[in-house]
Amino acid sequence: MHAYAQEQKFYFIPFKDKNGTPHQISNPTTFLSPKALEKKQKWNIPITEEDLPVTPAYVNQVKNTGASIHYPTKWLNGVIALCTESQINQIKNFSFIKSEGIKIIKPKPTTESERQKNNKRNYKFAASKEGAFTKDFGADSKDYGYSFTQIQQIGADVMHKKGYFGEGMVIAVFDSGFSEADKQTYFKHLFENGQILGTYDFVMNENSVFEDDSHGRMVFSCIAAWQKGELIGTAPKAKFYLFRTEDASSEYQIEEYNWLAAAEKADSLGVDIISSSLGYNNFDDTATNYQLKDMDGKTAISTIAAEKASQKGIVVVTSAGNEGGGAWGKITAPADAPSVLSIGAVSSRGTIAYFSSQGNTADGRIKPDVLAMGVGTVVGSSNNSTTTSNGTSFACPLAAGVVAGFWQANPQLSPKQVVEYIRRSGNQYNSPDSVYGYGIMNFVRADYLAKQETTPSGIMTGRSPDEITLYPNPYRRNATDTIPRIAWGENYKGKNIEIVIFNTQGKKVFKNTAKNVDKETILSEFPKLPPGEYILTISPNLSSRPSWKIIVE
Repeated sequence: MHAYAQEQKFYFIPFKDKNGTPHQISNPTTFLSPKALEKKQKWNIPITEEDLPVTPAYVNQVKNTGASIHYPTKWLNGVIALCTESQINQIKNFSFIKSEGIKIIKPKPTTESERQKNNKRNYKFAASKEGAFTKDFGADSKDYGYSFTQIQQIGADVMHKKGYFGEGMVIAVFDSGFSEADKQTYFKHLFENGQILGTYDFVMNENSVFEDDSHGRMVFSCIAAWQKGELIGTAPKAKFYLFRTEDASSEYQIEEYNWLAAAEKADSLGVDIISSSLGYNNFDDTATNYQLKDMDGKTAISTIAAEKASQKGIVVVTSAGNEGGGAWGKITAPADAPSVLSIGAVSSRGTIAYFSSQGNTADGRIKPDVLAMGVGTVVGSSNNSTTTSNGTSFACPLAAGVVAGFWQANPQLSPKQVVEYIRRSGNQYNSPDSVYGYGIMNFVRADYLAKQETTPSGIMTGRSPDEITLYPNPYRRNATDTIPRIAWGENYKGKNIEIVIFNTQGKKVFKNTAKNVDKETILSEFPKLPPGEYILTISPNLSSRPSWKIIVE
């Protein structure tokens, strides 16, 4: 019996079609949740054959060979199964099998000791209800403790001050386990208010995720923690699914298929955002390693899965990878997917972390997309305490929480628009590169742009052809915020505009000519000015206003 078990391997077994499925595209209620259907209808996302579950008769025939079905995949139309070589040879002969697509994705079964983990806890989730834990919460730094820096850098303090904590958004977190997360006081509000909607371990095919590995707990704290004076996450009022897709004890391609299965589950549940602090390039089975040329947005399994999830209406936020200081150097899958937000890491001063994976993709697209703090990031530890840690793993959830708050603030936006405005919020969006991407993201700028361009009041009051808009205003010198900009009305486009700034005593402190202006001009000298009030004038001035007041804090 022992020898037989050693012969078993995990395979991906693809099917040729979905003939005989009991499900119909015309009746998607049998395989998609009401929330998923509502999202797809709202954003005009088509339901296709790809969304149909695999044919049960095909699964049963594979199972009847003695193979153990790990899980099916509808997007790739097949199953992941634990089989012997003789069983695979039998399966290859079935008429519905794409035999040329069968491949080994893990060369050994899960051991008995891995199956019999201690402290399994099938948590009974509370019913969702409204909590009052954010009542009267302000943007005072003392409420955030040492986490204020990572919050302020991306404008989440302003987001919170405006009342956006991710409420109404659903986030699925993919990781390697959330050890003891159900016992930490900084997550207490989640369980009391029914904000944990469900959990699943795709590695072990069970519901329990509150053991195994602590990486996911630390990642999760960056989004969801609420411990005043110590640690506040970026979206502590969102609702969550916690999915374990990663086996921290090894690295095999099956983990990408776990990611795929979790993404399919997230889609069927109507999840809004996926936050994934995982990356793939090299494996314990070196024959399955990716090459740099494979980071092309269409080759890696996790990349294919992430792109499909994006096209189906989920905003996928993923870490860029921690390969910047190594031989690989570049982003890892699925950060190369075209439609995802790939998050690199910077320090509190806004300089790139040495380990943050660089772009661009193999086909020349800008990556990483945007950046958040991943050096000395304050995260949740064991025993209800906090610690600091490094990695794009922590920049990613910080960003995902801001995406949630931004989308809450701008529900008129489609998933694709959300991604685009977050990219445009980067502090170097107009001059991206392969190290910083589009720069450090910021809620303030994303929110301003979205409201100006997609809401009736914004379009009417802020986009007049003869008007200009200054933002952010006030400008905070002590924050790594968006450098002040002038957004030009359409009638200024292509003109050379003289910009002059005076202090309150009438002394000229800045003069420059913006040549051939387009949508906006960056006031790069502005951060050098001391705190105070300033007056800005332009020439030629097409507006009805003679000048504009700017405040530097």
